[in-house]
Amino acid sequence: MFGYILTDDNENVFDSQTAGYIKKSSDTRLVLLQINLKNFSNQALSENALRQIDRIFAMWADSSHDIIVRFLYDWDGNAMQTEPDDISTVKLHMQQTAEIVNSHKNDIFLMQGIFIGSYAEMHSSKYMDTESMTSLALLLDSLIDNDIYLSVRTPQQLRTIFKTSDISNMSINGRRLRIGLFNDGMLGSKLDLGTYGADDSLFSEVNYDEKGSRTQEIAFQKKLCLLVPNGGEVVSDNVYNDIENAAKDLSDMHVSYLNNAYDPAVINKWKEQTYHSADEASVYDGLSGYEYITAHLGYRYVLMDSSFEYNTFENNGQLSIIIKNEGFAPSYRNFNVTVSTENFSAGLTHDFPTSEWYPGETTKLTVSIPVSDLKEGDFTLYLKVTDAATGETILFANSGAPDEFGYSLGTLKISK
Repeated sequence: MFGYILTDDNENVFDSQTAGYIKKSSDTRLVLLQINLKNFSNQALSENALRQIDRIFAMWADSSHDIIVRFLYDWDGNAMQTEPDDISTVKLHMQQTAEIVNSHKNDIFLMQGIFIGSYAEMHSSKYMDTESMTSLALLLDSLIDNDIYLSVRTPQQLRTIFKTSDISNMSINGRRLRIGLFNDGMLGSKLDLGTYGADDSLFSEVNYDEKGSRTQEIAFQKKLCLLVPNGGEVVSDNVYNDIENAAKDLSDMHVSYLNNAYDPAVINKWKEQTYHSADEASVYDGLSGYEYITAHLGYRYVLMDSSFEYNTFENNGQLSIIIKNEGFAPSYRNFNVTVSTENFSAGLTHDFPTSEWYPGETTKLTVSIPVSDLKEGDFTLYLKVTDAATGETILFANSGAPDEFGYSLGTLKISK
């Protein structure tokens, strides 16, 4: 997590600062950039300030990092003093920054918050009444490219914005749901530090704007976050973030990312605690809690099995591939899936919905292999999954690295 306070200096004012941040992040691929607008609280962002944002994003993108963005007016807990005096200025800043954000859509994973509140965590703000919050959230949704995910602080806020507790009805103008959650009080107490209500709290389709109990809210996230990302930071060493409880709740909430620097009390506890699997033969049994959680955040694909059946009459074959997602979450966007051999290097790219390779589930892929197109000899079949936005190969949890064609599935012997 790295912060910038925009000024009216030249666009390269943050170059050395960003270079230092990038150097500190050599072992991570995802960063949260907090961009503080408080110097422009009651005026439009200057051209210099806008160019600063663009340059910051460009430098991080060149360093092969994916970006989470949080625009804010406060990171000291004093939003009431630093936010614009009028909501129209917040909306103007959303409009001014949207074009820059959209121009980096291949590098920005999601945006946290709606610019307002202490730390932009959507509390302690002039604009957290239902009407103001909803108008800001819907404006941001209308401005930001649909490939970029948005997120609000609590499930209650999400339901209030959409005026429903029915996830299937959470769409705007027929577009897919893309507003998820960020929880900076994750596992911090029974209530996740105010994220949830007491044990007798209950939301319903009628009372959608109420908080539910921890049990009800986690069940809500278990459905919601198969569609949209969930992440944040764990805080306050307590029983709810002991590894046996944390592993279950992070899995049920389908958590994709966590701050690796906070809370050190919890992070260090996970490094000391041992994860025990119900299956003693599991490769995860006996790992530290930290190793287990870092291995499961987001999606984690494993090649479980592959087989090939040949149809003599059609001179064609069918390849079957079994993949399991061992992670806490799905991928949310679809990747390219290619099957190839050494002499058919262009491969066959298939329209498999990888965003539906859900956590804890196995998926069977079937691919027709044109045996008649293969020459006589031995040919290895390969599977390769690629992120179309970045061109990068998606790594599987299996031992061994992919080569240029991907992961080896087995060898065919062709005799003619």
